[in-house]
Amino acid sequence: MKVSVIIPAYNAQAWIGRCIQSVMAQTYKDLEIIVLNDGSTDETLQLLIEITEQDERVQVINKKNSGTYLTRKMGVKRSIGEAIFHADADDFLEPFAIEVLVKRMLKDRANLVIGNHFQLQNGKKRTVTNFIQKDQSRTSQLKSLFKNDLKGYVWGRLYRRELLTSIDFEATKLLQEDFLTNLLVILKNDVRIAVEETPVYNYLVHKNSANSSRDTIFVENVYSFIELTESILKEAGHFEDVKNEFELFKCRNWIVYSRLGGRLSRDKRFRSQFFKKSYTSNVHLHLAYHHRLEMMVYRYHHNLGRLVTRSLKQVDNLIN
Repeated sequence: MKVSVIIPAYNAQAWIGRCIQSVMAQTYKDLEIIVLNDGSTDETLQLLIEITEQDERVQVINKKNSGTYLTRKMGVKRSIGEAIFHADADDFLEPFAIEVLVKRMLKDRANLVIGNHFQLQNGKKRTVTNFIQKDQSRTSQLKSLFKNDLKGYVWGRLYRRELLTSIDFEATKLLQEDFLTNLLVILKNDVRIAVEETPVYNYLVHKNSANSSRDTIFVENVYSFIELTESILKEAGHFEDVKNEFELFKCRNWIVYSRLGGRLSRDKRFRSQFFKKSYTSNVHLHLAYHHRLEMMVYRYHHNLGRLVTRSLKQVDNLIN
C-alpha cells in the first residue's frame, strides 16, 4: 500500500527540516512525500529544494498562500497513494508511525486509523489519547468527536483516500478546519475507525501555532463555527442524535472564544443569553472542573475570566 504524506509549509524554516527528515526515516518505505510551500516569505522554499536532492520520494509544490485546508486539499489531489497521512510542518513523526498505522488498518479492515500522539509544550511532554466506542454507528462516532474522545485533528492518522476525496467545503480562516474535515468524513462516508494506542506523532505547541492566533477573523470564526456546525448537523439530520454532546462542544468552544477575547464574549447581555440557553445541567455534569470555573467567571465578567484562565495556566505549569 502506497501512503501519501502531505505537509503544508508556511514560513516553516525553523521546523520543516526535522519534520521531513522524520518522514524520510520511516520504517515503512512505500511513501510519496508531498510538501507544499504555501507562499512562504522566509527560507522555507530554498530548504525544501535542498531536501529534494536527498530523497527522490520528496516532491515540492510551490503555490500562492491560501491557508492550510486548501493547501492540504491540493496535496490530496496531486497524490496517488491509497492512503493519506497529514503532517504539520512544525511537528514530527515517530520512526515507526506509518508502519504501525498501515498494519492496524489492514488488520482491523479500517478505513481510518487514528494514532495517539505526544504533545510537546514548554519543554514538557505528555501523551494524548483517543477513544472510540465498540459501537461503530455514525451516531456513536459523532458523539465521540463532539465529546473530544476522538480528537479533531487530521494529522497523525491514516485515511483511506476516498474518505478525503469525498469532502469539499469553502470555509476559510477557521481554527477548526481539521474538526470540520473529520465531521464531514463521518457524515458522508461509512467510516470504520480503529485507534492505534501507540503514540505515533509529536505535536509541538508554541507561540506561532495556529491555535495561538489572535487574528480577528480567526477569533470571531471560533463562534461562527458553532453555528456552522449546528447547521451541518441539522441538514444531515443528525442534530437531535447528538444534541447533548453538541452542547458540550458548544460550551468548550465558547471558552476558547472567551480566552481569545472574542467580541461577543465582551457583551454582558449576550453572555447571559448564551449561558441561559447553552449551559445545561448535562454540560455542567460532563465539563471538566477548570472549564466549569471558567464558564461561570466569564459569565459575569470577561476580564476576570481572562485572569482566571491565566491563573489556571500558571497552576498547570507548576503541576506538570
